[in-house]
Amino acid sequence: MISKILNALVSLLFLAVVGMSVFATKWVVEPLTFVENDPSGVIHIGMQIFTTYMVAFEVLALVLLAALIGGIYLAKDDDDDEEDVTA
Repeated sequence: MISKILNALVSLLFLAVVGMSVFATKWVVEPLTFVENDPSGVIHIGMQIFTTYMVAFEVLALVLLAALIGGIYLAKDDDDDEEDVTA
């Protein structure tokens, strides 16, 4: 019972954080300023990622790392379980 309550609280906290980030974001679109030697805009995007959005970039990196570790853990083959079944 307590685990269900804890799961509900964690999911509500996650929903609150996502909702706050959606409502607190300024959704103003700025046109990209292209540099003469860079028609793709990679310089502008890189400057934005590593200055304005640095915290979001780091949080995304941690979330992707956790997903990668979780995927490896789930895909891991447990040899002990197979030996118990055959014995």
